[in-house]
Amino acid sequence: MEHKLSTTEDGQMELTIRWNKEQDDPMGFLYGWVAKGYLESFLRTFPKPGEGGNPTDADDAYHMALGLNWLAEHTDRRLELLLLLLRDQYKASWGTLAAALDAPRSTAKSRYTSVAKQYAEHGDYVDETGMHSGPPAEVKKLIADRLSSRDLQDKLNEKAVRNLTAGDRVKHRLNPERQGTAVKTALGQWVINWDDEGELLTSGEDIIPLG
Repeated sequence: MEHKLSTTEDGQMELTIRWNKEQDDPMGFLYGWVAKGYLESFLRTFPKPGEGGNPTDADDAYHMALGLNWLAEHTDRRLELLLLLLRDQYKASWGTLAAALDAPRSTAKSRYTSVAKQYAEHGDYVDETGMHSGPPAEVKKLIADRLSSRDLQDKLNEKAVRNLTAGDRVKHRLNPERQGTAVKTALGQWVINWDDEGELLTSGEDIIPLG
């Protein structure tokens, strides 16, 4: 998929999008979004939130509402899968998920948990290698065990970080081979002197104290 944003000679903005229907839009979602006028609904309402797209009549307002609802529902489903990919494939922290959702960590964790269970109901789950499917009963147990194990591990890590002191050795949650020495707390995080990297401000969620 390609896109080009440019300015025309008369100062207008012009956006050109090119996609391959087999590779980029195999189910026709992009084509449908444009053909049904839902893209127009988005472009009219999104830039000026206080105007509601300035509908000309009830039918126009209904069409825009329909288009935005279609986009919101499908976008929300894509976001849910991204939460699973972030957490289960790329090992993102709760802080990262919270930042992506612009929400508290507890909200991000709750939403992720809900989505993971919903996917498991249909036998779908994500691991380090991506999306997989299996017998729903087995996947539901896998996810239940994973959530329980991770919750316990999170609590143990949080306790260990709370007891961390300057001079203690640590490793990085995403890369255990990456190790360093705790220097001091700063802005609610830790300055870690990572071996061969130097001092870096690091989230407590990404620190695991060594032994």
